[in-house]
Amino acid sequence: MSKGEILSVPDRLSVDLERLILEGELGAGDRLPPERELASYLGVSRVSIREALRELENRGLIDRKPGRGTIVLRPGERASTALGELGIVAGLKPELRDIMELRAIVEPPIARITAARATARDLAQLRELVEAMEVDVTKERYAELDRAFHQTIAQYAHNPLLELINEQIAQQIEPSRANRYQTRARRQASSVAHRRIYEAIASGDGDAAERAAREHVLDISQQIQAAASRRTPAQTKGSGTR
Repeated sequence: MSKGEILSVPDRLSVDLERLILEGELGAGDRLPPERELASYLGVSRVSIREALRELENRGLIDRKPGRGTIVLRPGERASTALGELGIVAGLKPELRDIMELRAIVEPPIARITAARATARDLAQLRELVEAMEVDVTKERYAELDRAFHQTIAQYAHNPLLELINEQIAQQIEPSRANRYQTRARRQASSVAHRRIYEAIASGDGDAAERAAREHVLDISQQIQAAASRRTPAQTKGSGTR
């Protein structure tokens, strides 16, 4: 982590809590314990908890209101609500190839921007996601980590419009993460690509980050097409897969 340094306690806490949200351990609508309880359970000061929660609130991952407590938001939810009509994209039903084309256009430049803007705390989160995907996990778990990795890259561009666009894309490409497409070869190739993207971002190399992201999207698109072509007509008929 070339931009990195030892994280402060609040940053470390926010990274850990963000990972739980991104990976679905803390779901949208879940209520976090009060600051006092969190501080006691984690063995840290309330000041550190307060700063960590403020960071998550700034990132749009939680909503804190007096009398109601701290509520977990779906990643991208605050941006989608704030930006209103752009959320209509979620109602579209494009073909999977359309979505992959959009990813190839949108994601590489986002990776370039993130390489210039990611903080040490951001890089710590990305690194942990990459490392989690490099161990043997279930297909379902890998799909969750994969989605979280791409979401965080968009979030760490620190541009709510880019985060929203990526979130809408993420909702549309869920069919591409179905078990039938999650071959071991694909997961291994994705992990290598994710590591390459992360290292480029961590080193602040925008050119390399953009190139690695583009190669990854194109490779995944080809693998999905190949997997789909191997399905029998009976499997394809009425499957609803895009």
